[in-house]
Amino acid sequence: MTEEKIYYHFDWLNGWFAFNTALTVVFSFFLIKCPCLICWPQMIILIGVTLFSWAVWAYKYIKKHTMAVVTDEFIKIDHNNPLKWKDVKSAEEKMVRCCLKWRKVLVLHPKENIDYKYNFLQKHNCGFEAFSIPLYGLLTPEDEQKITDIVAKRVKIKKLK
Repeated sequence: MTEEKIYYHFDWLNGWFAFNTALTVVFSFFLIKCPCLICWPQMIILIGVTLFSWAVWAYKYIKKHTMAVVTDEFIKIDHNNPLKWKDVKSAEEKMVRCCLKWRKVLVLHPKENIDYKYNFLQKHNCGFEAFSIPLYGLLTPEDEQKITDIVAKRVKIKKLK
């Protein structure tokens, strides 16, 4: 295995998409019926906000966001530094509290005294530990199984009861 990337998966057909579509339809209707509205600064600002909302929606739902990069030597979760497999002591499935719900994550426990440059979120992220892999709907079920199998090949996983 040379390098395998696993991506986050977000369902694009949601309330945000419906809201953006409704705004676009309403503004298009008004501009077709009364083209002079384009001269109003308020209308220009509202159209700009709508275009910005579409751009952010496209960034989240159309662009592929990498969850993990896995090689024979290391695993790189999100935008963190790579964690070498030889530095991983164990792994366990845990339930953590996120957005008022209990979520399942796969936590990799590093060995003691490794030289690793932790980022801000790895140091200060509530119940999530430094090397947490989400298993609660941000990935497809196939990708959740794939990442769990990859980790299980390298270290023993302590399962939830």
